[in-house]
Amino acid sequence: MATWYSAIDGAAQARLRAAWKGAPIENEELLGFLVDTARLQVVEFAPEATTAEAAIAEVLLRFGLTDRLEEVLALLDLVEGEPAFNLVYAQLQQIKNLWAAGRADEQGDIGSEGFSFVPRPLDKTVRSIIRPTNAEVSGGF
Repeated sequence: MATWYSAIDGAAQARLRAAWKGAPIENEELLGFLVDTARLQVVEFAPEATTAEAAIAEVLLRFGLTDRLEEVLALLDLVEGEPAFNLVYAQLQQIKNLWAAGRADEQGDIGSEGFSFVPRPLDKTVRSIIRPTNAEVSGGF
C-alpha cells in the first residue's frame, strides 16, 4: 500500500524518519513545508495517471491487457485512489533534494574541504522515477 509522506503527526514523522534518517524532525513546520512542496511538485510533474490504479491501467492498455486490470489490482492489494508507488518514492527523494537545496550556501554548494555539489530540485533522477522512459512490463501478465 502506497501513501503519501506527511508530517502531520508523530506517526507520520516516524514513518518519514524510518525512510530518511536525516529528516529534520525537530522543526515540524519546516518538515511540513518540505513534505507538502515535494508532493505538489511530484503531482504537478506526473502524467495524468497519478493513482496506482490509473498508472497500472495505463500500462495494461499499452500492452493490450486491459481485461486483466481487476486481477492485477487484486494481486497487488491496492486501494482505490492510492498514489502510485513510484510517485511516493519520488516524493521521498524530492523531500531530500529540497532539504539539501535549502542548506546550500550563496554559491549553491554544499560541502566542505573542497568537496561540494550543487543540489538541483526535481532533478533528472526524480523526474525519471515519476515518468520512466522505455518501461517494459515483465512477468506473468
